Amino acid sequence: MTPAPDAGPDAAEAWDDLLRAEFARAAHDVTPGPAPVAAVVRAGRARRRRRTVALSVLAVLGVSAAVAAGTALTGDPHPAAGLAAPPVLTATGASSPATPTSSASHVTATPSTPSTSSGPSGSQAPRTSATAPRIPTPVRTVAAGERVAAAPGWTVWLTARGKYWKGGEGPEGDMEQFRPVTDGNIDLRSPGVSFQGEGTFRSGLYYGTRDAGGVDLVDAKGRTTTAALLELAGRPGWGVWYAVTPDQSPTAVRLYDRADRLLSELPRL
Repeated sequence: MTPAPDAGPDAAEAWDDLLRAEFARAAHDVTPGPAPVAAVVRAGRARRRRRTVALSVLAVLGVSAAVAAGTALTGDPHPAAGLAAPPVLTATGASSPATPTSSASHVTATPSTPSTSSGPSGSQAPRTSATAPRIPTPVRTVAAGERVAAAPGWTVWLTARGKYWKGGEGPEGDMEQFRPVTDGNIDLRSPGVSFQGEGTFRSGLYYGTRDAGGVDLVDAKGRTTTAALLELAGRPGWGVWYAVTPDQSPTAVRLYDRADRLLSELPRL
């Protein structure tokens, strides 16, 4: 069906409208089926799983190839292979697996006083301890004759001749006491410590080193009290330590250098 050649533009436009109407009626008579949504979703999931498996296999193969290449080049297994937690040195010197342990109580020193006694100096030896090395105790520089309030009721001072202190209860509390360093009883060439104690106030001399790092008092229960340190200006090679202990238990006195090496030790006094 085509319009006559001489029908003109109006006839052609009418013919177009007729065709559009026929096509619309034909399309209206067609009932489309449901969209295959479920099938499309299943296919997509299957493709995703195949892609994931393929990528995982490639990753495993890549890592295996890298490890194999490293082993072939060095002749050694992977650096992390066979590593275990490092052993911990116990107080007895035996090594054991690293496990949390409790440490002995540590008392920070407060200013300290007297009864006279001294002991032999110990030889240099590394400090054996299950704990990390402690930070060296700061050494306070004082002027000759400068009074230091070492503890309630106790005063300590130094001169070039030695250590002075005063304090305590009773008539002796007002008496000056003196421990010389110039009487020949102390060898300033060898590390050592002396001890004077009254009650919980303990003090003494340390000498024979210009590198003092700390003085510790250790009782039979393992409790450690770190002493305060005093020196005159110019680092004369000796100084004074003092501390207040938790009770009147006898304590060993240990002198360390700044590298935490044991320089000298007195037995419990």
